[in-house]
This record gives sequence, structure tokens and C-alpha cells, in this order.
Amino acid sequence: MTIIRSADNEQFIKLAKVALISTGYDMDVILASVGVLFNAAKIMLKVFIYLKYHILEHFEDVIEKERALWNSDNEELKALYRTKVRHCNVFVITVFTSSLMAVTALQLSGAFTAFELAEYSKANNITIEPHVMYQSLFPFSKLDNIYWWLASQALWWWVGLSYNTMTHAVFAILLIYSATQLEILQIRLRNCIEPEFSETPNQMLIKEKVVLLRKVTQDHKYVINYVNHFNECTKYAILLEFLLTSLDTASVSVNIIKMKGAELSWLLSFLVLLVMQISLIAWTCNEIQVQSMAIADAIFASRWYCLLDKEAIAYVHFMIVRAQKPLLMTIGPFGPMTTASALMVFKAAYSYVSIMKE
Repeated sequence: MTIIRSADNEQFIKLAKVALISTGYDMDVILASVGVLFNAAKIMLKVFIYLKYHILEHFEDVIEKERALWNSDNEELKALYRTKVRHCNVFVITVFTSSLMAVTALQLSGAFTAFELAEYSKANNITIEPHVMYQSLFPFSKLDNIYWWLASQALWWWVGLSYNTMTHAVFAILLIYSATQLEILQIRLRNCIEPEFSETPNQMLIKEKVVLLRKVTQDHKYVINYVNHFNECTKYAILLEFLLTSLDTASVSVNIIKMKGAELSWLLSFLVLLVMQISLIAWTCNEIQVQSMAIADAIFASRWYCLLDKEAIAYVHFMIVRAQKPLLMTIGPFGPMTTASALMVFKAAYSYVSIMKE
């Protein structure tokens, strides 16, 4: 009798554990599915914007400018560009690694739970529906064909990882390219008039400098038009990124303080991904604003006062005045996207966590 009662108690405890695990996992599934849905919508909107506004064609300008730079003999500009190339590589690797950690942690958590449910289902002759990161149609029994089912999940895992990295990389590379063109203009302006340039030069030298200033002025206008056009094309993508990252960061931060174990690992990975993405985008957007305003300082640092020519002085004054209006990447119709915007997201998440804890 005692043995039977003990067996009944043990079976009851097992069923209670499964019920608790299933209930807790359903909450994880809801959180994961909502997060995946938001990020998938964000990725698809970015892809739509890239295709609609022919953003990928901008890389033709990037390649053309790079070719002209590498064919030049200006080692200072080449050194700057190599540094920016390293920045792009670090950005892409960071986004890829943080995305890899987040999706892998969630997929592994779901896979381990699926194997546990498969064993329990076989032992008790019941069927429990397993869940992983991507809720997709699978025409067969998931537990009976668990390896094929997980293989399909691995395919979706790779698609999500690739698209997330690609959409962020395209955006960031073009932002870094824009800021780099502004830095190149600064170097050209500072070196426009050499230290040995005489304060009473002949007319031939002055005409050469006027032609050079005219070319720099045209390049400055090109960068301004490029950034303004790029901002018009992508400002609503930035708005969506800002809003969804704010919601995701606040939601994940609250759930981190409630969960333990495997669920905590993927939530932390997802939080790291969100922080990395919004921080890197905010930094690259902020860099455009900073470098656009530094154009005036670069002109002032040159020996522009040595140019005793009305046309040359007019070009100098024109660029100084034009540089007073900073180039901005905006959050939709609202304010500029800067590092302060990223801090605003983190402050909002912290405030939300504080309220929920109380």
C-alpha cells in the first residue's frame, strides 16, 4: 500500500512539474514570439525601404569614391580610410556575434526542452506540443520527427541571423561612409593651403587654389545632398528601430529580473543584442552630425587668410556658413538620432523596470 501510494505521489509530482514547465514555457514562447515578430517586421520593413529607394545602388558611389582614393597619392587619406574600414568590420562582427548569441541561446533552450518533452511523451503516451524560436508550419508530428523539425528550425535560424546582420550592416556602412567623406573634406581643407604658401603669392598659385576650393565646395555639396537624401529614405526605419528597441529593451529588462536558468541566458543575450544595435546606430548617426560641424573648424585651421582673392574668400565663407547647419539622421519626423537618443532608450527601460519592481 505504501509503495502504491509512493508511486502515485511520484506520478503526481511529475505531472505537476510538467504542468509548471509547460505553463512557464508558454510564457517564454509568447515573449520569444513577440520579440521575433517585432524583429522580423523591422527587418522586412528595412528590406522594403532598401528596395524601394534603391539604397543598394548607393554602394556604386562608395566603390567609385574608394577607387579614386586608392589611386591617389595622399597617404593621410588612405590611413583614415583604412581606419574606417576596420570600424566597419568591427561593427559587422559585433552585430553578427551578438545576433548569433541571442538566436543560438533561444534555439538551444527550445531544443533541449523539445527533447525533454519527447522523452516524457513517449514514457507517458501523451502528446505535448513543443515550441522553439520560429513558430512555423510543420506538416508532421514534431516529436516523432524531431530531428527534421529541428533541421527546419536551423534553416530559419540562419535566415534570421543573415537578414538581421545584413540589414544593419548596409545601414551602418553607408552611415560610416558619409561620416568618412566629411572627415576627408576636413583633411583636404586643412591641407588646401600649405604652410610654405607665401602671403603674397602670384596669380597662378591663387588660381590653382581657387580651382581646388571650388572642387572641395562641390564635394561638400555632394555629401550634404547624399546625407539628406539618405535620411529621407531611412528616417522611418530609424523611427521603427528606436520604438521597437525601446519596447523590447524595457520588456526584456523586466523579465530578466523574474526568470532563471536557460530562459535568463537567452534574455541576457537578447538584451546585449538590443543594446549593441541601438548603440552602434546612434554612434554612427551622431558621427555624421559631429563631422559635418567640424568642417568649419577645418577651414578656419587652414591658412585661408593668405588667399588674396575675392572668389577664393567667397568659397571659404560659403562653406563656413553652410557648415553651421549640422547634417542629421532623424528619428522619423522627430528629433535627430544621436548618442543621447540611445541613452534615452536605456533611461526609459530603467524607469520601466523600477516601476514594475515597485
